[in-house]
Amino acid sequence: MLQMFSSFAEFEKSRIIERTKEGLERAKQEGKILGRPVATETRRRVQEAREQGLSQSKAAQSLGLGIATIKRYWNI
Repeated sequence: MLQMFSSFAEFEKSRIIERTKEGLERAKQEGKILGRPVATETRRRVQEAREQGLSQSKAAQSLGLGIATIKRYWNI
């Protein structure tokens, strides 16, 4: 009995994976942009801090961002 439930669960999981792949493919064909949106506001704020002459650590403190985020957008 337990093996039968396991088989059904595995079958359902594979169907979910198939439907997800089909949906992603359809979205790509429709020209939809997938993934996380670009953080343009963060990039702009970091560049402004750089232009003001702040160091990376001071920019991180004043903007409330992590140093890794500052470094990511510092030289763009």
